[in-house]
Amino acid sequence: MKSALTFLASILVLAGGWEWIAYSGGVNPIILPPPSDIVEALWFILTNFSGRLAYWKDTWITFYEIILGFFLGSATAIVIGSLVAEFQPIQRIVIPYTIALNSTPKIAIAPLFVIWFGFGAMPKILIAAVICFFPVFVNTVTGLRSTEEEELELMASIRASRWQTFLRLKLPRSAPFVFAALRTAMAFAAIGAVIGEFAGASEGLGFQIEFAAARLETARLFAFLVLLSILAYALYSVIAYAERKIMFWTAVSRMQRLQ
Repeated sequence: MKSALTFLASILVLAGGWEWIAYSGGVNPIILPPPSDIVEALWFILTNFSGRLAYWKDTWITFYEIILGFFLGSATAIVIGSLVAEFQPIQRIVIPYTIALNSTPKIAIAPLFVIWFGFGAMPKILIAAVICFFPVFVNTVTGLRSTEEEELELMASIRASRWQTFLRLKLPRSAPFVFAALRTAMAFAAIGAVIGEFAGASEGLGFQIEFAAARLETARLFAFLVLLSILAYALYSVIAYAERKIMFWTAVSRMQRLQ
C-alpha cells in the first residue's frame, strides 16, 4: 500500500511539473503536449466503440500479437534450452545460431518477415517471438545447469532415470530463472509486436502510433503509448501472479526468512 501511494504521488508530481512546463509557453505543445491533453485523448480512445474511430480493434490486434508471440517464442526457447542443457552436441550446433540471431537488430529483419509472410498478423507474431526467445533460452539453460552435483548424485543413487532427474530435480530448480525471463519476455513481446506493426500494418496500436506521429498529433501519440504501456504492464502482472501461484515454495521461504 505504501509503495502504491508513493508511486501515485510521484505520478502526480511529475504530471504537475509537466503541465506547468507545457503551459508556461516554453515548449511547443506539438513537441510536448500537456498531460491534460494526453488524458483527454486517452479518454477519447477508450470511450469510442463504434465507427472508424473504434480503437478497441487495434488494441485487440496488438494484444493478440503480443500473446501469441510471447507463447511461441517462450515455448520454443524452453524446449531448445532444455535440449541444449541436456545434450552437449546440440549445444555446439544451436549456440552459434542463437548468438547470431540475438545480435541481429530486430527492426532490420521486420521488413524481411513482412515480405515473407505478408501484412497480416504473422510477421508481428514472429518478431515478438524472436525478441522473446533469447532471454528465456539463456535463463532456461542457466537454470537447468544450476543443479548441484550432490543433488545429481542423490538422484543417481536412487536409480532415477534421466527423464526423472530432469522432471523432478532440474525443472523445479530452473523455475525461478525461467519465470524471471518470462517477465522480461512479456515486455519484449510488446516491443516486438509494435516493431512489426511499424514495418508494415494497417491496424494495431503500433500503426496508430505511427499514424498519429505522421499527422503531428502528439497528444494522441502519447495516449496510445500510455495504452500500450498499461497493456504490457497488465500482461507482466499476470506472469508475476502465475509465478507466485506456481512457485509457492519461494514465497514460503521468503516469509520464513522475514520471520
